[in-house]
Amino acid sequence: MEDKNKDQSVIDADPNNLRQHFQFTHAIVVAMGNNCPTAEWRSWKDVPENVKKAVMEELLSKYTLDDDTNEQLMEDALEGGYNRWRYEVQRNERPSK
Repeated sequence: MEDKNKDQSVIDADPNNLRQHFQFTHAIVVAMGNNCPTAEWRSWKDVPENVKKAVMEELLSKYTLDDDTNEQLMEDALEGGYNRWRYEVQRNERPSK
């Protein structure tokens, strides 16, 4: 995975690099916020395909994924990002006591 916005050089992404992992996770959460109009879906599996596609397109505009990136691994990352985003939305909408 390479951050397209970082610089023009091509860098081999290290899947064990914690900083790259957090940057990618943050990008997923931002893409969710930009493309999910509501947090009403209980899980990523319930999100309509057109919304999933929009999230993926936003990520692909920022990152280049390796050809050997496992599709299930990407689906798991998107599901985790959706869950984090949904939790934050719900937490921030609750009235404070």
